[in-house]
Amino acid sequence: MTVLPASRRRYDSFGRRAQDRATRERILAVASSLFREHGYAATSIAQVADEAGVPTPTVFAAFKSKVNLLKEAVDAALAGDTEAAAGDDELARWVREAPTAAEALRRYAEAVAEQGQRAYPIYAVAHAAADADPEIADLVADLDRQRLTGAGYIATAVAAKRGDADLSRVGYLRDTIWALNSPLLYGLLVQQRGWPVAAYRDWVATALVALAAPSVRQ
Repeated sequence: MTVLPASRRRYDSFGRRAQDRATRERILAVASSLFREHGYAATSIAQVADEAGVPTPTVFAAFKSKVNLLKEAVDAALAGDTEAAAGDDELARWVREAPTAAEALRRYAEAVAEQGQRAYPIYAVAHAAADADPEIADLVADLDRQRLTGAGYIATAVAAKRGDADLSRVGYLRDTIWALNSPLLYGLLVQQRGWPVAAYRDWVATALVALAAPSVRQ
């Protein structure tokens, strides 16, 4: 029996993992495109597999279910890539490092506008499918909870910058941020009403600063 050297085994293992990641990313990109074009219900795992050039079992092995495939497509769109945690940490740091509370909110508004461009099309797919599919409804509810948690981090950072320890006001700011950072709001104003993205960004910034607290204007 031929025994491969340890270095060769590690090389082969690394190559397989890289190939698996590339295959997974290709499947996710294809699925996201099909979901946006045809909707959730009209897109099948077999169709995704065919367009991605892989066997159907490979899609199930990578994502377990069509619901998980949609969830990861939404997560990737929200994050800007498949490494959501890294993107969230970078955004939080950028906002925390703002010199004032108002600047922190303006920076956050810029991120909201940029995220809306990426996330709205696939986010809208999930919301459209939620009424007919309890699993998708659970997914949408989970996405909303995640947005609320993220809004809480931003609200806490802004409150710290203005020296406000009142939890009720922090909660109000969190809920305000949560309402204004929804990709569906981006869809209403940019997609349906035709606003330029820059106008939407400035509107979100103005609303956040105005609603946060009078002291934020300073």
